[in-house]
Amino acid sequence: MANAKKEKKEKSKHPFRDNIEVVVFAIVMAMGLKVFAVEAYQIPTGSMQPTLMGTPLLDPVTKTTNGGLHDRVLVDKISYWFRDPVRWEVVVFRYPLLAHNNYVKRLIGMPGEELWIEAGDIYARPLDSADDWTIQRKPWKVQEHIWKHVLPGVGDNPNKWPSWRPTGDVRLDQDGTMAFDGKATLEYAGSIRDNYLHGYPEEIYFRMPNPATRSSKKVSDLRMQFPLTRDGAKSDFRCELELGVFDLALAVHADSTYTLELPDGSRFEDQADFAATVDVDLAFWDHTVRLALNGKEVLYRELDLNAAKINRNRLSFHADDAGWNLGPATVHRDIHYLPPRGNTAPLFQIPEGNYFMMGDNTQNSLDSRDWSSETLEFDPPMHGVSKLRGDRMVGGADPMFNNPRWNHDRTVMTFRDEFGGLYTFTDEELKSAEHLISAAGLVPRNYVLGRAIAVFLPVPPFAPVVRMGLVH
Repeated sequence: MANAKKEKKEKSKHPFRDNIEVVVFAIVMAMGLKVFAVEAYQIPTGSMQPTLMGTPLLDPVTKTTNGGLHDRVLVDKISYWFRDPVRWEVVVFRYPLLAHNNYVKRLIGMPGEELWIEAGDIYARPLDSADDWTIQRKPWKVQEHIWKHVLPGVGDNPNKWPSWRPTGDVRLDQDGTMAFDGKATLEYAGSIRDNYLHGYPEEIYFRMPNPATRSSKKVSDLRMQFPLTRDGAKSDFRCELELGVFDLALAVHADSTYTLELPDGSRFEDQADFAATVDVDLAFWDHTVRLALNGKEVLYRELDLNAAKINRNRLSFHADDAGWNLGPATVHRDIHYLPPRGNTAPLFQIPEGNYFMMGDNTQNSLDSRDWSSETLEFDPPMHGVSKLRGDRMVGGADPMFNNPRWNHDRTVMTFRDEFGGLYTFTDEELKSAEHLISAAGLVPRNYVLGRAIAVFLPVPPFAPVVRMGLVH
């Protein structure tokens, strides 16, 4: 009869060695994943805020710096082996002028094109061509995640309609509903500008240090959301957005039809039953209009418009008669892209094999718009080198990171090259050097490391706000 007992597995004669092999294998696998697959990065600065947070925070009582909020992001390092980066992706790359430092920005400009920043938008055309400029549109799957909250302001009671000015026969109910009892207008009393703090969560909004902002410009790319109910109205209700030279108006009629008047002069008409409350979501960005009712997209249209300066914006609601109820409205704005510092021309040429990167926080982001290099050439060579190239960073927030950096008497200069090497020269030695300063805002393809895909830390109690989710 066959032996029914299972044979015992032979014990290892070298258990200690086996354990070491397992540990070594685990380390090798982890290192392999880090190098070739995924890796986590900490966000040190605020250049991508509020998409990615990297900011000091003030103590609520003493108003002195007390810690900070620094997102940890997971980076996909595989995708770009099989495809090239795509415009609007959030990319991690080696800083071209200090290659051992990794930066994270949004990819704005593509190889083989000329880029133009105008009125907060991005335009492009083929390099070395005289073609018309084409606005670069963020797709909705990106855009819906990067709107910056504007109204109601942080700390404001939305049921009080702060900063909105009613005129005519309109009353405010306790639940925040504006009841139009006759002909009336409700208008936002100010202008929407690219305020630095737009989009910050309430938990950290009042703990932000006073920002060294470089802009307070009126913006045109806005999104307005509000609930609207027809309560026996016999006349029209209008929502009007005057966005620079672009006018956008939604007219809701008493017969359950509505008309959307677009900035290019065209109109869109359809039906909806406003006898029941309808949540209206109307957005204009990158010369694109989107209308959704009760969460369902009913219009998505790309318009052929010319670039235009933004000299005004105005938001208003109008009723011609009684019977319309308007719930509290929320307003968001798009990223408003700023030109380079120093009033230099906002035109950039991107040759093949290179990319142009910008931060979502364009008011406080050092990126492809402003990177510049300094090159020292010595003939004959000095200290064994004939040419050094590094980033030119003077007057920065951190004086110890300035480059080049002089001693107090300006008799000795320390220069950091693009590979992190430090070289020291006296002022006498520098007399024989040729200095060349040039723009250096491009990221070579081989410096692109991966795509930021998710924020997974920090979370309370290690941070005042939960920071978890996908990066768009």
